[in-house]
Amino acid sequence: MKTLVLSLDDDLDEALEELGAEQGRTKDQVVVDLLRRCVETERLKRTLHDPNLSALYADLADEDVALAEEGMADYHKILEAADRE
Repeated sequence: MKTLVLSLDDDLDEALEELGAEQGRTKDQVVVDLLRRCVETERLKRTLHDPNLSALYADLADEDVALAEEGMADYHKILEAADRE
């Protein structure tokens, strides 16, 4: 495990202390969790901008639309049947 030294202004330090107290966690635990979320978000953004993924979605988009339209048609039939009851 690595150690990272950070300099925090007083307001941020106090906010982290309060957040940790509300959650029953230490300030360190809160910061590690926030950093982990930030890193995972950035990884997800990179994945979503992957040209291969975009190409795959383009290949599947027409099928997705067709399935959605089919599902909506079925949903409307169910609603119409319920209205007749």
